[in-house]
Amino acid sequence: MKQNNSTIAKEWFRIGDEELNFAKASFEELNSFYPQICFQCQQAVEKYLKGFLAEHQKPFPKIHDLVNLTKLCSQINQDFNKFIDEANILSQYYLIVRYPLEYPVANKINAQQCLEIATKIIKFVQSLTPARAG
Repeated sequence: MKQNNSTIAKEWFRIGDEELNFAKASFEELNSFYPQICFQCQQAVEKYLKGFLAEHQKPFPKIHDLVNLTKLCSQINQDFNKFIDEANILSQYYLIVRYPLEYPVANKINAQQCLEIATKIIKFVQSLTPARAG
């Protein structure tokens, strides 16, 4: 049975919620693993942006670049443009975890910043997305 766009979007959002909740719990309870928390924030936003695109029947490439995904979302709602700089900050953490010798290690301040950015972008997407409910 083929899933409709709303069902697909809900699945993206569910996974994004799990990623963000894991990042928040790790930050609050473990007080370490900051690069991984930053990565989870990047992943959470990626899932939400892809869910938003799926909800609006907008195809997207298999990428992890939040700037490009945010720009695709801005074709549906121009208010996404206000998140370009923050998407760029989060996007770097996809690389930092994978290429540690080329990028600086994330610290507690970076992790806090990533949590704030991810929460802000996700709340924005939630405010626009009917598939988020239920």
